[in-house]
Amino acid sequence: MRSPSLLCLALLLSTSVAVAKEYPIGEPQHCPGLEIGAVYLQPIEMAPAGMMRATADSDVHLEADVRATADNAQGFQEGSFVPYLNLSFTLKKTGSDTPISGDFHAMVANDGPHYGDNVKLQGPGKYTLTFSVLPPTGHHSLGRHTDKETGVAPWFERCEVHYEFVYAGIGKKGGY
Repeated sequence: MRSPSLLCLALLLSTSVAVAKEYPIGEPQHCPGLEIGAVYLQPIEMAPAGMMRATADSDVHLEADVRATADNAQGFQEGSFVPYLNLSFTLKKTGSDTPISGDFHAMVANDGPHYGDNVKLQGPGKYTLTFSVLPPTGHHSLGRHTDKETGVAPWFERCEVHYEFVYAGIGKKGGY
């Protein structure tokens, strides 16, 4: 008689998991209390529909992976995702006078929550990338305790982080 745990192990090992290849952009950068990593991968289908540029009209899915650092003063544990931030991006290709800009959307994938958007680039080449990070604002964002007993520090001011990378294209479903 076979052990149920051996059967579970066999099923687990025979299951294939779809994983999209992520391409890191430089080293993670820091804003006060935050570490921000940048990656891109093939364009992504999203729900709800229409949230981002269509995959057929995009070259990459650009992501900002935002995590709290040990010195985060807003109450987030080290390594945790920081929600409700207002993130935007600007890409500039070397030799081009036309920047590519947009606002990120908060989203979740099988590797966790992040901010992202599908983006149409200006072809292969060297790019500079800037993320502009603003704290949560308004009544429909993230409230912050301010009392003496349970309060946390005020949010940081606007912060920008910069990266450089060479885009040579990526493998898309059905071709390269």
